[in-house]
Amino acid sequence: MEIIDRRKAIPLDENEGIYVRDIKTGKVRAVVGQTYIMNQDEELWSKSLPEHVEKLLSADVDPLAERNTRAHNKEAKPRLKHKVVTYRVPHNAAAQIYDYKAKRARVAFGPDLVMLAPDE
Repeated sequence: MEIIDRRKAIPLDENEGIYVRDIKTGKVRAVVGQTYIMNQDEELWSKSLPEHVEKLLSADVDPLAERNTRAHNKEAKPRLKHKVVTYRVPHNAAAQIYDYKAKRARVAFGPDLVMLAPDE
């Protein structure tokens, strides 16, 4: 008998999540707000985003307080690609999120925390 892989439980808060891909079916889903341990047919899935979207998400600036500054020269830490992408919609703002698989859009009005599904 040989141990191939050791799995650990991943604790997630109610506003945290991970993307999990089923190896057999290929389906990707987001697991949010619970302690999760992957089974033998699952793996962490990395969500890739365009570079300009990565910059916007990692800027970590307040859009209302810093709306007159054009250049954000802050060094941002790289995003963990298997973590669910979250965006905090500021007060008195809206964000439109499009689901490419279901071919429908949803709008989030601030203040709100948007968590992207794998196909959004």
